[in-house]
Amino acid sequence: MEQKQHRLGYDDFAEQFVSVLSDHWSDIIRIIERQSPRVSSLLRVAIPTNLKRINGTWRIQIAVRRISQRDGLQSPRDNEIVAQAIRLWAHSEAQFRLPRITIEFVI
Repeated sequence: MEQKQHRLGYDDFAEQFVSVLSDHWSDIIRIIERQSPRVSSLLRVAIPTNLKRINGTWRIQIAVRRISQRDGLQSPRDNEIVAQAIRLWAHSEAQFRLPRITIEFVI
């Protein structure tokens, strides 16, 4: 029973975190733009959709349009630019230090 309660608490946290990311996505895009105007332009119409914790790493899924995939959002550098922007945003806005983040772009 305790495991189920723990999982429910994590699910609530993940849902709330994704909601906060979505609410502040334009702020995160501005941070991304400083590193890569190309990536920021491709992600303007994207939205964070899910958070999963795997072995201490947070995997954040971001829904993108199909056309963005052809423009190269799968490169490891693009993923790291977005992850760094999210960590920077969380630290600067809420003094919240996030664990390692990986980004997964989904259609």
